Amino acid sequence: MPLYALQSTGGAVLERPAVADKIAPSVKKESSKTKAKGWQLRIYNDSLNTREHVARCLVQVTGKSESEAYQLMMSAHKHGIAVVGIWMFEQAEAYKEALIQTGLVADITPME
Repeated sequence: MPLYALQSTGGAVLERPAVADKIAPSVKKESSKTKAKGWQLRIYNDSLNTREHVARCLVQVTGKSESEAYQLMMSAHKHGIAVVGIWMFEQAEAYKEALIQTGLVADITPME
């Protein structure tokens, strides 16, 4: 039945489109990228990069202040890992790729 207004004594009534009921369940499912509450960007300590280089890259790539970048760098240096921040997937992925291009070891993980 086509979507149009049906006249009744109380005014016009719109019919519900039948297409919404026929959408495949796989299309309705959200991907893990959209279900996540955000993505953690993490950096790791390595023996190749100087501490100054790590802090400078964090400032340039993520826009962190120098003091925040220094604290993150020291956390990674002391504990082996530091969480830089939590962003939506696209932003976290872009930061991760940019940090990797500067030589840092970084990854992202979904927040559950």
